[in-house]
Amino acid sequence: MAQQGDNTMPDHFIRTPVFRLVMAGLFVLLAACASKPELDRLVLLGDAQAEGNVEQEVALARALLADPDVKGDLRTDLADILAEAGQTEAALSAYHRVLTAASAETPPNYAYQIDLRARMADIALDAGDTARATEEIGAAARLARIHLGSDHPRLAPLLAYATENGLDTARVAEITGLPVEATLAGSVERARERPVGVASAPTRSLGGVEPDFDLVRVFFGTNRAPQGGKLKVVDGRPVLDPNKYFSGKSAALKTGSVMVSVPRNRALGDIPKPGMFTFDRRPNPAKYVILGDMKLDATMAEFLANVRIELARSQRREIFIFIHGYNNDFPTAVERTAQLAVDLEIDGAPVLYSWPSAGSVFGYKTDRKQITQSTVDDLEFFLHVLTEQTGAERVNIVAHSMGNEFLVRALQEMADDERAVPTPFDQVVFASPDVDAEEFITLMSRVDGLANNMTLYASSKDRALQASRRFNKSGRRAGDSTEPVLLAGLNTIDTTRGSTGGLALGHSDIFGAAFSDFQAVTWLSLEPEQRCILGKQEIKSGTAWIFGTPRSDYCDADGFATAITTVRRLGLATASTELATRASAKTPDAPRWQSALKIVESLQ
Repeated sequence: MAQQGDNTMPDHFIRTPVFRLVMAGLFVLLAACASKPELDRLVLLGDAQAEGNVEQEVALARALLADPDVKGDLRTDLADILAEAGQTEAALSAYHRVLTAASAETPPNYAYQIDLRARMADIALDAGDTARATEEIGAAARLARIHLGSDHPRLAPLLAYATENGLDTARVAEITGLPVEATLAGSVERARERPVGVASAPTRSLGGVEPDFDLVRVFFGTNRAPQGGKLKVVDGRPVLDPNKYFSGKSAALKTGSVMVSVPRNRALGDIPKPGMFTFDRRPNPAKYVILGDMKLDATMAEFLANVRIELARSQRREIFIFIHGYNNDFPTAVERTAQLAVDLEIDGAPVLYSWPSAGSVFGYKTDRKQITQSTVDDLEFFLHVLTEQTGAERVNIVAHSMGNEFLVRALQEMADDERAVPTPFDQVVFASPDVDAEEFITLMSRVDGLANNMTLYASSKDRALQASRRFNKSGRRAGDSTEPVLLAGLNTIDTTRGSTGGLALGHSDIFGAAFSDFQAVTWLSLEPEQRCILGKQEIKSGTAWIFGTPRSDYCDADGFATAITTVRRLGLATASTELATRASAKTPDAPRWQSALKIVESLQ
């Protein structure tokens, strides 16, 4: 399991793709929405994109690309605008600049370079330049072979792309040093037999560092349309690349699953990626998150059968549902779901609902346009299926940021329906909801009875929501605790004390500083009164619970995390016995075990 007890943000977490995308997008919003006489170009570009004004989009993209300080993902997003407008050379030039910078990084991020090369092949092919596409996809495949290994699941989609799009496979073979068809067939066969690797038997240790990795099957439902293009078929089944298959466009609801490996020995919330070091010549699932095989279901009945099988293999038979926020593409959302499944030790089926976010740092308004009745109806249907037809004994759901607007609207519709399960959810968690507060209050007034408990995590230091408020030109957001949303049947947790300075935006506290409280909710269904890590504040409109102000002198972050983890793994009675033994030992960790023991005793 990931290490707990450290509320600081590790440097390697800042380097992960999920964090990088979130930070890039949200800092763009902060910069764009700052008070100044003239609107920032990024705001204007977002408006043009939302309105479909291609001419203005291109003009603004070119103006921004002329700025040497525009780098990385923002530069490639701008390049994509030019590519879609048919300005191929300008787009490829922008990508090449990012690739050059990425190649000069120490240590080099080969996974990122592979993705850049693959996208450049896409752009060239769309423009009819098959020779350039061949060179780029060959270079991407060569990087994968050398730095990830010829048995890595990332290689098969690259080779399949070359064969299905009529590229020069002889040239690709020359570049990679691999026979394309034979390597592709072997790679697909290995991926289907063992999509990422076989995790070693879990070695659950209360006090030590846990080794190796967890192999997670992430189930999903999504309204995303496929990117399009040809697919390579091997043994009657298409080769599906979860990194590239889905777009940010809307379509009918689809279901499926992706195999993901997530390292155990890492900080909470960290999503390490392969190829970060030159000497890592093979994917090591004990170190890196690796997306493997993706399968699509032909019918909802097939999806249900697969989920039921997964639940039958578990003891707790639990389903954990995650709904992502703004600026999340499909692979990013899958990675986050897998990471949460491991950190929450989900014993059952982790499920992602991925709405069609554009995954663009300046696509905030475009993302908000996806909050449509048809998308909400699809989510409502998906939630009915998961809660009523899978046989799960416990279903928890968490939405983050803009994803909360989809959730609260779907819950309102579920509340109006006749339900096969009277109380379909155990826990519903609204994390940093980017929803107008008054609208949230109105919608919540009609969702009573859907869950045993509902929890809202909010922060007065959530700079992303402060930017959203200015961007939307509206009142307070539900996730801003400056004026907290306090409702009957909703536990509001103020995580401001966990929203540290520096790069922290205060927008993802439950994935960081407040994660142990989030675990206490999802694991043990503890009420706020039972979570000693929370202080209590009575105000005129109700009760707010303050994270980071323990009500007992023996309750600290390490002790609390240890206590709830022990109870989750051993049960309340056995946990007391185990902790008493450890607390009596004369070891440097004795104070932590003593604190944990007192916390567990307070729960009995």
